[in-house]
Amino acid sequence: MIVLYLVIFGVITSLRHHNFQTQTWDLAAFDQSFWNAAHGRGLVNNLEQVRNHLGLHMSPLLFALVPGYALFDSPYFLLIIQTLALAIGAWPLYLLAQKVLGKNGPWALLIAGAYLLYPGLQWTNMYDFHEAAFFVPLLLSAIYFLEVKKWGWATLFLILSAGVKEDAISMVIFVGIYLIVRRATYSEPRRTKDGSLSSWWTTERKIGITTVILALIYFILAVKIIMPALGGGVLRFDRYANLGATPAAIISNVAANPLLLFKTIITGPKLAYVFWLFLPMAFLPILSWRALILIVPGLLENLLTNYQFQFSGLYHYDAILIPGIFLGTIYGLQTVLNRWPAKEKLVKAVLAGGIALAFVLRSPISPLSFPIQYLKSTPQWEAYRQLVKLVPDGISVAANTHLVPHLTHREHVHAIGSETSLADMVIVDAADLFGFDTPENMQAYIDNYMKTGLYTIKVFDNRYVILLNNRFKLVPNN
Repeated sequence: MIVLYLVIFGVITSLRHHNFQTQTWDLAAFDQSFWNAAHGRGLVNNLEQVRNHLGLHMSPLLFALVPGYALFDSPYFLLIIQTLALAIGAWPLYLLAQKVLGKNGPWALLIAGAYLLYPGLQWTNMYDFHEAAFFVPLLLSAIYFLEVKKWGWATLFLILSAGVKEDAISMVIFVGIYLIVRRATYSEPRRTKDGSLSSWWTTERKIGITTVILALIYFILAVKIIMPALGGGVLRFDRYANLGATPAAIISNVAANPLLLFKTIITGPKLAYVFWLFLPMAFLPILSWRALILIVPGLLENLLTNYQFQFSGLYHYDAILIPGIFLGTIYGLQTVLNRWPAKEKLVKAVLAGGIALAFVLRSPISPLSFPIQYLKSTPQWEAYRQLVKLVPDGISVAANTHLVPHLTHREHVHAIGSETSLADMVIVDAADLFGFDTPENMQAYIDNYMKTGLYTIKVFDNRYVILLNNRFKLVPNN
């Protein structure tokens, strides 16, 4: 199943990029960051809000991918390694399901298959490249090693998970909380091998408390010291402007008006979002409240905003929730099977039905919405291919958002309209107004370049415009 997933999504995501469906945000920003890092300049780009990517997202784990990127020197490497990471996450999940549910191969295989068919996972894979994808297999591995009490390996994978992103650090904090409370009550006192009563102060709780403390310290250092020192910080609070302009204002506003929180979360689209999160797992995670602790920060992150893409279920924002959802599924399933063992076939049928229904209705490769167009070509895509070949190496370029990911192997590349200084070359698809309100605004943008007297203009097919600084010549089109 892992190999099949890798082949399908490796091909589809590669074709998606080949046919100019990836964008400036986010594949181009990552690809330029990796290209710069491979050339010794660090994870920097000129496409994001701050030049150093670590100022925008605390993602030191990305440095581990730089040697591989330097070897292949291609955005396709990022798409394939992301696909491999998400696919391989089925393996620790399979082992975890075996450990919790017993050596019952069919159940573990069903859980692994549900993971690979989970729409949130597949949309994470489809939508360009994001560091959040690597959080999924890393945290699943950490959870598995915690379950089998291999504390050293668990610690390593928790550290790697925290290195993915700043919101991943908050998830690791909640892993610590989970370890503290997951055995908070016993039906009877437990005994050790020598017959003595077990203590509350277990190795598991020691690791949980240590994890909370160290992850909290790292989170504060990351968002208050390291990221601001790199020119950034937590810059996405604008997505929560409905609650307040700053974290302090949000807390104050919610405390003064608790209904504000209720009105923000209880909306039709957000209730639908939660429904689709849990439907593929037949709502089994609801039966394991301790496991659901792991989705608290990610779920709040997506529900407290009015930025609709975060609660659409169609991008990468669900990645941070996936480990907790599947841990909850395993323990919820354990609860059901222990209470109603005679209903095992019914439970399996219901779970398989939820998986199938969600896949058909929500998956990006569903029979109802399979992206067959990626297997073809269009005059626009062919024209883009020719335009990209005309760009000389090393010069600064501004282009439409779908062209930028193919032009990132240079120090300066921009989406048209976002450059802070004149680019050496500008490529404009006049039929793509992304970034401009009207055709007149796009024309004014082109006119501003021409007014300088420094550029030669060429127009192809009455649609594609090239502005080239007179110091350069077009590369012959092969």
